[in-house]
Amino acid sequence: MSFFSKLSDRILRGLSRETSSGRFIPEMDGLRFVAIAMVILYHLNGYLMTKAAFYEHGPAAPDWLCRNALVGFHGVELFFVISGFILALPFAAHYLSGAPPVSLRKYYLRRLTRLEPPYFVTIFLLLVLGAWIHPGSLSGILPHLAASLGYLHNAIFGTHSLAIGVAWSLEIEVQFYLLVPLLTLVFAIRGTWRRRLVLIGLTLAMLAVQTRFVPHHPRVQLSILAYLQYFLIGFLLAETFLTTWKNSAARSCYWDLVAVAGWPILFRSLQSTVLTHWVFPALIFALYSAAFRGRWINRLFCNPWITAVGGMCYSIYLIHYEVISGVGRFTKTLGSRLPGPLYLTMQFVLVGFAIVIVCGLYFIALEKPCMRPDWPQQLWAYIKSVGRGPGLALTDNPDPNPTESGQSAA
Repeated sequence: MSFFSKLSDRILRGLSRETSSGRFIPEMDGLRFVAIAMVILYHLNGYLMTKAAFYEHGPAAPDWLCRNALVGFHGVELFFVISGFILALPFAAHYLSGAPPVSLRKYYLRRLTRLEPPYFVTIFLLLVLGAWIHPGSLSGILPHLAASLGYLHNAIFGTHSLAIGVAWSLEIEVQFYLLVPLLTLVFAIRGTWRRRLVLIGLTLAMLAVQTRFVPHHPRVQLSILAYLQYFLIGFLLAETFLTTWKNSAARSCYWDLVAVAGWPILFRSLQSTVLTHWVFPALIFALYSAAFRGRWINRLFCNPWITAVGGMCYSIYLIHYEVISGVGRFTKTLGSRLPGPLYLTMQFVLVGFAIVIVCGLYFIALEKPCMRPDWPQQLWAYIKSVGRGPGLALTDNPDPNPTESGQSAA
């Protein structure tokens, strides 16, 4: 094996996620890559529109890349579908395949130990950074900080948090985590098509209710009631994955055609409010199915570099805008004479590379250790050993509970 191959393998091992069940579904991390790339493109485009005077691209921009960047925030909904799929799997496997029941104690404890430490550390790091850059602004942020720490900012203020802007979607994820054991009772329904029709019916019902009530209530707009349909699409994918694909979907070039045609259609539909509301969930289901069942598109989504970046999407999501702000001030003048699409592409490559490096280190140092289910016990054992002698190394001891750790959001 050559030096570069060894180096590549070592980097990939360092960036690879750890799952509590040991079951790795690469397609999901490949789809996480697409979702986080959309969010980064959206925030980068917004940053450049604000900070680079020569880059004046609004909603009526003539170039296709900027128009697609303006709808990149919908990558959050892609994360919601992934969360629905991942968290539904062990519950669905119990009802549909006779797998052992999920321990709710372990389920909730896993969410707590897996996601909260990176979130809390990030909030306080951003608090210190904000106090350093803008002295005297701390007092105004404290109420928002307290609400964000309790995942209640959306409900209390009805706006995005001043302490950590991306927390709005994480609060919706937490609401979903709490409801999962109840929502997954749908898998107890006997009959494959009966279950699917119930899931599709619930999705359509949510879409219909939202058109009447959600636009008039800001706090509802920032709650799971405005996004439940995406988690239900994840449920439908999990049901199909277990009952039809039997954990290993047959590959077909026809599904490659669905992906090639579907992704441009998806971005085009996102530029229409009506199509986004009614068509977007169905398109996600088709494109996620293609990621599993396409012959060539599956290889793309399962590429180890793609899955490695997608696997650390939670760390990227937490601090990507700070990296954009820090790096963008140095790169924003590069390529200023290029046409809009080329300029944005160049900035995406330059800033994106910095995001992967910085957030990769953040992932390795903070998030990846929290992927080990027994890290609190090992940390406590290490602390107790400090006074007695040499420290104990943290080792990987996967939890036998069949639940994959994951964000969605990342």
